[in-house]
Amino acid sequence: MIRAISLISCLTLSACAVPIIIPLPAPTPAPAPMAAPQSAKERFVTSVAASGCRLTSANTELVMADAVLSREDLARVMTELRAEGRGEIDGQAFRVTSGACA
Repeated sequence: MIRAISLISCLTLSACAVPIIIPLPAPTPAPAPMAAPQSAKERFVTSVAASGCRLTSANTELVMADAVLSREDLARVMTELRAEGRGEIDGQAFRVTSGACA
């Protein structure tokens, strides 16, 4: 009887000595920082810079689609850039003279 109790006690204590593995949830990745939305003027300058720093009749539709601008927005932005000295009319093209195109 004492042997049975000793055996049971040993088994009970050894069961408590085995580490219990509890699965932890996977760490969630940190959210990517959101970029601040660009103004219409910044989108236009970025798009024209990607098209060779000149807005011509050949790339107008591409720039408008890339910068998400309407014809009215395009005219307003070009007027503002000329007034600020950041753009100029060069023959048959509008040339950006600031930022990456300086």
